[in-house]
Parts: sequence; C-alpha cells; structure tokens
Amino acid sequence: MFETNIPLKLQPDNDWRDETTWVTYENFWAKLGEAIAHGLFWPMTNVKLIGAENLPSQGACILAPNHISNFDPVMVGMHIPRHSFFMTKVELFQNSFMGWYIRETGSFPVYRGERDEWAMNHAAKILEDGQVLCMFPEGTRSKTAQPKLKKGKLGTVKLAMEHNVPIVPVAIWGTHNISKKNFRCPITIQIGEPLDVTKLAGSQEQDLHLSRDLTTVLMKRIAAMLPPDNRGIYA
Repeated sequence: MFETNIPLKLQPDNDWRDETTWVTYENFWAKLGEAIAHGLFWPMTNVKLIGAENLPSQGACILAPNHISNFDPVMVGMHIPRHSFFMTKVELFQNSFMGWYIRETGSFPVYRGERDEWAMNHAAKILEDGQVLCMFPEGTRSKTAQPKLKKGKLGTVKLAMEHNVPIVPVAIWGTHNISKKNFRCPITIQIGEPLDVTKLAGSQEQDLHLSRDLTTVLMKRIAAMLPPDNRGIYA
C-alpha cells in the first residue's frame, strides 16, 4: 500500500533525491517523534547513558556508534543530548510513509556499497549547518547471535577530515535483546571523548593508508567501550 518506485540502485543521471526537500534542522516532527518514542519504549527499555559530557554542546560533529540492532538509531536518537541526523540505507525509503517520516526527522538515504556522491554532499550540508551527523562506521549491523564489532569503513574518517570536524565514538549494547525481553530491557549507551582526526593526521597527506589507520583508531576507541565479547576484530 505504501510502496514507492524509488530505485534500489544508484541512478546518477536521474537522482530522485534532487526532487525532494531534505531537512537539516530539528523540526516539529522530530520533536514529536522523539516524545512518542519515549512513551512507546519506556516499558520495553531501561537505558543507561554514560559520558554525555563528551558530546560537544554546539557545532558540527560526527557521531560514530557501533551497530548491533535495528533499534540502534531509535535509541541513539532518543537518548543522545543533541538531535542527530542519520545517513540511512535507501531501502527504508521504499515505504512512502516511513520515507516521509524519517525524512522529516532529518534522515537521508545512502546507496550502500556504491560511491554515493549525493549522500556525501548532503552529509556535508548537515555539518556546514553545525549539526550532529550520525554514521555507523561498520556500514551495516552485526547479524550474529553474539554481536561482534565489524571492520570499519573509511567514509566516516574521510568526511571528518574533509570538513575538519571531530568524531564522537559511541558504544551501544543491549539493543539486540529488546525483542527477547518483555519489560525494561537493559541498554547502555556510552559516549567517548571526541576524536580529532585532523590533529592526529598532522602533516600527513590524506590518502588510503592514512584513512585506514585513522579508522582503526576510531574503531578501537569504540571497541574499548564495549564488553570484551562484543569487540570483534578490534579485541
């Protein structure tokens, strides 16, 4: 009933996203959705937020959480002190109602596994507006029974260096158990200290090798906040 004809493969010569208005500020729908979500998820979750003081109170930054459940964006969006804008897989925009709602709350689509210049350009606009951009550096969620941190992709670090903004590592765990618990599933969200990749790079030329090294630094920061069994290849 709500399906649309949004292509699931990037069409660079006729990008449907250019015909749509994308939100780069926190609006009424975002605030309403957050309030409703708090009411809906309170009986289901018991969230502990650690390190809120590490999130910059103003200015652009990139939030970089690990990804273990489809509930992660909801929990991050509800409990992080500032409104976050999510780079979201294009498949979620196939449903016209869902696509409308998440667009109004600031999410925007990315074609995963492809060189999506539109998504990166829109992410740049969000940062230029001094907002919080949320990118899951793994690219997709862990689908194992015992979630493990996967290899980080380079896009988060590249974007941070191009726009000279800090990356704020975030560890989230417990969300994979929400559907298994009947009441107040314990969830922890820990915000780490901002990572200034531009400062770490120093005078080094930005290239593939540097991006990989800095991505490893980021992923190890995330891993250090996770339980040992969840650290995956960064244990």
